[in-house]
Amino acid sequence: MSSKMSARIAVWATIHLGVLTLCACGPAPANGKGPGYPPRAPGCEIKVYGDAPPGHTDNIGPVSAKCSLDISKEDCMRTLKDQACKVGADTLWGVNEQGEQKDGKMYFYGRAAKALPAGPAK
Repeated sequence: MSSKMSARIAVWATIHLGVLTLCACGPAPANGKGPGYPPRAPGCEIKVYGDAPPGHTDNIGPVSAKCSLDISKEDCMRTLKDQACKVGADTLWGVNEQGEQKDGKMYFYGRAAKALPAGPAK
């Protein structure tokens, strides 16, 4: 085989290996960091904690809800939970369950996370 042919094969193999490597990584999450989780349906079950959650979690990122004052706190909290569902979370932490009222609106904030299985006992 000629050296030109060997060089072409090497370039072709390198390009295809690079493409395969990129494809194997999967899609990046919407927030650009961490492992992406598939969205969950609105109304999904979300555990809410005022402080850090017990056990291990993978933090996804901040979520928030802004509601008019004619919306109940419970419905506004559900809006916050639905934001967590959209990013694949099953846990919200750092949440003030009373919300914050300002500028004629009700605000809820929290950190979306995904609960991880417990590690092996030591």
